[in-house]
Amino acid sequence: MAASWLGKNCKADKCWKIDSSELITMKTLKDSGAIGKQIEDGVRLMGRGAEHIKWPIHLEVSRVTVRAKAAVEAAGGSVRRVYYNKLGLRALLKPEWFEKKGRLLPRAARPPPKQKDKVDSIGRLPAPTKPIPFTTEEKEAMPASTA
Repeated sequence: MAASWLGKNCKADKCWKIDSSELITMKTLKDSGAIGKQIEDGVRLMGRGAEHIKWPIHLEVSRVTVRAKAAVEAAGGSVRRVYYNKLGLRALLKPEWFEKKGRLLPRAARPPPKQKDKVDSIGRLPAPTKPIPFTTEEKEAMPASTA
């Protein structure tokens, strides 16, 4: 699992590459260079450097520590733990591979029963750009064009 630290990702050279108003997925982190090329099982968001988060960001990662989640939510953002199996992660990170082979993107897999309590939702393919609201209040607060 690739680790991603909040403080490391918020250095000036990497924050300018990521639009914080959009949903930040594992693909966004990989494309911006915030994490390495190899992502085997997903991305774990770590809390080191949590004091650098000053603006709301919306993240979708595989795992998140309590400190990192608290820091992001204190700034007005949200963190969602999503599940991708190996094929789904490949479709998220390299959708052009499926197009080159003449294949369709696979459907998102459900997590195994042992991992159901460790995830908030099933990953979406192709990569999402808008966060899914957690509650009905958030859904009502969203503009009609994005809901």
